This record gives sequence, structure tokens and C-alpha cells, in this order.
Amino acid sequence: PASQVVVYRDAGLIDGLGGGVKPHMAVIVEGAVIKAVLPDQQLSKADLKGAEVVDLSGRYLLPGLVDSHVHLATSPNRKRAEALMRREVYGGVTAVRDMAGDGRALADLARASRVGEIPGPDIFYAALMAGPGFFADQRTVSATQGATAGAVPWMQAVTSQTDLPLAVALARGTSASGIKTYADISGRLLARITAEAHRQGMRVWSHGILFPATPEEVVAAGVDVISHACQAGFQAAAPPPVS
Repeated sequence: PASQVVVYRDAGLIDGLGGGVKPHMAVIVEGAVIKAVLPDQQLSKADLKGAEVVDLSGRYLLPGLVDSHVHLATSPNRKRAEALMRREVYGGVTAVRDMAGDGRALADLARASRVGEIPGPDIFYAALMAGPGFFADQRTVSATQGATAGAVPWMQAVTSQTDLPLAVALARGTSASGIKTYADISGRLLARITAEAHRQGMRVWSHGILFPATPEEVVAAGVDVISHACQAGFQAAAPPPVS
């Protein structure tokens, strides 16, 4: 029940703040909200009244982990995706960031996990933007079955002529948390995408080089996250590659 109170008692707490294990700690949870973290000996009768009590003596508690780069629906397969999600959540991962796939499948998986229909972490996923040349890639074809890669809200081909307020609004309408920029995007266009995404309350997650946008231009554009740090090495190329 949403209001059910659970008290986890006498745990070794690893809070993720850099200190050691805190022994004999209690955590009070109401529904899906952590209400209090305190030494076990400070629990009151009021804290325990009507609560489900879980004894964690000799065990450990730590915050849920975040897997920041997964692909659950590049080639949508519900059975495989559910198995991956189950493995993640039972391994302590309570949230994942999916780096673009079939937005229809991702929205369904995210909903099913959030409402408890399937075991899994919360899913925060991206809608993808890239230059038109990228959409011959078979992965984009798989992620847009029944439609046209590059012409759907979760996988859009963009150029300097694109109506970016509309493109970002379409991406936002898929319930994506961010826009992933992948390839065939200039530094100037990336900066425009980023500014518009931020204006509409979305994040931008980018590869380290977008061919032609260089790593330096990716950073200068103000994106929120850069994936694949090894791609920063392309900045040293003279001249940097454009494809």
C-alpha cells in the first residue's frame, strides 16, 4: 500500500557519501519515500507502531544504484528486456538511463516498471537526433519498425533547416527525459539543439564526437552528459575526422 510504513532495523549503512559503514542504523520508509535514517537505538515506539519491521542485523543497506548506459529496445524484444530489467533491480540498480531505442517499447517498459506490473528499475530514456545520413544504420531501422527511421518523434533526422522547437517538442512528447545526439551534426547545430532542449526542460546526452562536431565543440555546446570518453582523443587528430 502507498501508505505502508516499513522500518529496516539494525543495518550496516553505506550512505555513499564517502565515509565508512555506519553500524546499527534504521531506515523508515513510507510507501516509496524514505522518511528517516537514524541510529537504531533512537527509534521510538511511535516509529514502530503499525509498521512492518525488517531485521537486518548483520546485513547492509546502501542507496539504489544507477546504470547510466543501457539499451533495452534497440531491437525491441520484450522478453529479453524484462529479463535485463529484473537482473538490474535484483542487483541493486533502481534506475537506468536508456540511450535511445524504440520509444514506443521504452515508454511501455517504463510504465510497466513504474506501476509495478514487472520488476525493474525506473527507466529514463532518450529520443535520438542525428543527421540524415545516420538513418541508414540498421539499428535505427530496427528501432522504428513500422515507420521510417529519421521521421518519428523518438528518432529524428535534423539539419540546419529543421524547426528545432517543433523537433524538441515531438521528442518531449514521447516522455523521453533527454535528447541523445549521435552523428552527422555540426557544432553550431548541436549548440542550437542544446539551447532549445534546455528551454523546453530536456537534457542533452551526446557522444564525445558527432562527426563533424569535435569533442571541443560538444563541450562548448553545453550538453549535459558526454558518453564514451575515449572519443575525446579525436580532438588531437589533425585535422579532426568528419565522418
